[in-house]
Amino acid sequence: MSRNHSIRRRLTLAAALMISVALILAGLALAAMFSHQLRRMAENELADRAITLMSGLDPNAPLREPADTIGGDPRYLQPYSGFYWRIRVADRTYRSESLWDATLPLAAPPPRGESRVTTGPGPDGQELIILDQTLLLGPGEVETRVSVAINRATQVEAQGLFARSLVPFLIVLGLVLIGASVLQVAVGLRPFRQIGRRIDDLNAGRLPRLGRDMPDEVRPLAEAVNRLLDDREARIEKARNRSSDLAHTLKTPLQALFGETGRLRDAGQGDAADAIEEIVQMIQSRIDHELGRDRIGGKGVSNPAVVVRKVAAVLRRTARGSEVTIGQEIAAQNIRVDPHDLTEIVGSLAENAMRHARSQVHIWSEADIATLSICIRDDGAGIPEGQLSTVTRRGVRLLQDPDGTGLGLALAQEIVDANGGTLALENRDDGFCVKVTFAKADDIPLKSSVHRHRP
Repeated sequence: MSRNHSIRRRLTLAAALMISVALILAGLALAAMFSHQLRRMAENELADRAITLMSGLDPNAPLREPADTIGGDPRYLQPYSGFYWRIRVADRTYRSESLWDATLPLAAPPPRGESRVTTGPGPDGQELIILDQTLLLGPGEVETRVSVAINRATQVEAQGLFARSLVPFLIVLGLVLIGASVLQVAVGLRPFRQIGRRIDDLNAGRLPRLGRDMPDEVRPLAEAVNRLLDDREARIEKARNRSSDLAHTLKTPLQALFGETGRLRDAGQGDAADAIEEIVQMIQSRIDHELGRDRIGGKGVSNPAVVVRKVAAVLRRTARGSEVTIGQEIAAQNIRVDPHDLTEIVGSLAENAMRHARSQVHIWSEADIATLSICIRDDGAGIPEGQLSTVTRRGVRLLQDPDGTGLGLALAQEIVDANGGTLALENRDDGFCVKVTFAKADDIPLKSSVHRHRP
């Protein structure tokens, strides 16, 4: 499976990306919410401390309580402790000893009866959260301004601890979610794997069709494949019928040719009669094979030396048979291909070679441990490199051969594929070469090592 075009990979990557983005956004949102809650808690704490400061305050008398009780927290006595207060009653000003020689960074007082929370620099480089409010106290409604501040370092430290705890949690959560998405994708794509197995069963003949017992999302695809199979079978059946009709049509003229050979032999032209009979017998054999078989690629074992010898004998009696020399060096090694199919393959390729050769066609075999190749080379101009990959398609004609049908190499390719072989085309310095390769029939005893024939 190509990973560059894998649906599983695309879905998994998309899920991982979306999960990562969602977790990052969730982490930012949680951090912002935590920071907001810390600020609210700080403001509530400052409001409580302001109430404690004002609980025993008499606007008409100076503060007389002991310093360590003002504000109710001994940290107000420790210099730069991070807890500070300042009270201004009429024209009198009081402040916590923790401010030491510093002052709170206060702006203009808020409107009477209201409070305001601000931030600003404090003593010893601290950043403060300041609650500032103006009240009217006592029967005389004396204007009193109370300012309470705490150091933000505690909130910043809490935010850092929260972030350090949140990141590993989000990473683990992300891995769990990505693993779950991988499992989900695997389960979701399982019907496609089922289709693949059923297609293999179709190719092996174990199933007639894909069937309809599939999920709703996959059933249209299965039905489309079934319709394609129905159409293909109809076309194949139609082609078989046409082939059968043509074969039956040709049988009568061939029988007439057999009758004519008898007259030629009676007239003393035995060589001509033998030549015609050999050609007619080959055509007759091919027609009988077409009438008797169900499809190309029937099982069988062939001796390529015998097939090549018969094909070469026929080609020598064609129009160019006297102009082109046909050389043969074929090993008598049986190969796994239907004899009639091999005859059609070699015949199509050798006929092409004869049409394009200048003066010579050479047919030989090459073998290794498991396979045997039949090579057919002509000394013609060859095929342009740009057409080598397309010339085996049906109807593709060479620019230098406009009169060709575009079927010879295509038919050979189809028959080679049906018999489990391979076909290769190659331009060489000494001409153009076609090589067809099939598996050896190891269970058939070898005959003579090489069959050589030179005209």
